[in-house]
Amino acid sequence: MPGWGVEIVADTFTPLLARASQRMKAEVAAEMEVVGADMKDMAQSLARVRTGFMRDSVYAQVDAENLTMDFGALAYYSAFNEFGTRRMAAQPFIRPALDANQQKLLDAMLVGVMNSFR
Repeated sequence: MPGWGVEIVADTFTPLLARASQRMKAEVAAEMEVVGADMKDMAQSLARVRTGFMRDSVYAQVDAENLTMDFGALAYYSAFNEFGTRRMAAQPFIRPALDANQQKLLDAMLVGVMNSFR
C-alpha cells in the first residue's frame, strides 16, 4: 500500500506569527493611548471644578501587554459626583466621556490590527 508523509524541515511561519502578535499589541496599544487621551480630555472638561483636584485626578492608562485601559478619577469624592447622593444630583463626567468615545476605541483597535499587517 502506498503511503505519503510531510516533513517540516524549517518552520519559518511560527516566528513570524510571534512577531506579528507583538507588533499587533504595540500598534493597538498606541491607538488606545490616543483615544484614552481624548477620553481624559473630555472627562476633565465635564468635571465639576471647585479646587481642580477631581478634574486633575482623571486618568486613562493603557496596559500594552494585556490590551486593557483603566479610565477613571482618583479623587475619593468623584463617585459622589458621578452617581450622585441622596442630597446631590449626579453630575457624571466619566460615563459621558466613555460613551462618547466607545466607538472610537473599537475603531482604534481595528486600526491597530490593520497597521500591524503593513
